[in-house]
Amino acid sequence: MNESWSDLSPLDPGRDPERWEALLRRTRAAARGELARRALAGPLARWVRPALPMAAALAMAAGGVLALTEAIPQSASAQAPGVAEAMGVPYAMTVSAEAGASDAADQLLLPDAPESR
Repeated sequence: MNESWSDLSPLDPGRDPERWEALLRRTRAAARGELARRALAGPLARWVRPALPMAAALAMAAGGVLALTEAIPQSASAQAPGVAEAMGVPYAMTVSAEAGASDAADQLLLPDAPESR
């Protein structure tokens, strides 16, 4: 392949101005939808950029406030949740062994009924 790049005159847009203008019109018509979509996204992007650091700063401040409130001693009546409670296990399931229920289903279906043995 021995190509010569010395003559680029066929690429000159001034050579055929009507053809060049027609090409520009077709290109603008094809890109009109995308340009309209980007015109709407521009103002949104200008608001999002400063909003992200502000959200991060608020999250850090909220984390600091939570860390300070956890350092305050809780009253004796408020207790930390147990493992089962934190996992979302129903209360009736957790007390079945302590209450002496024959199985967890009895405790769930008849929680207030006395057990018969």
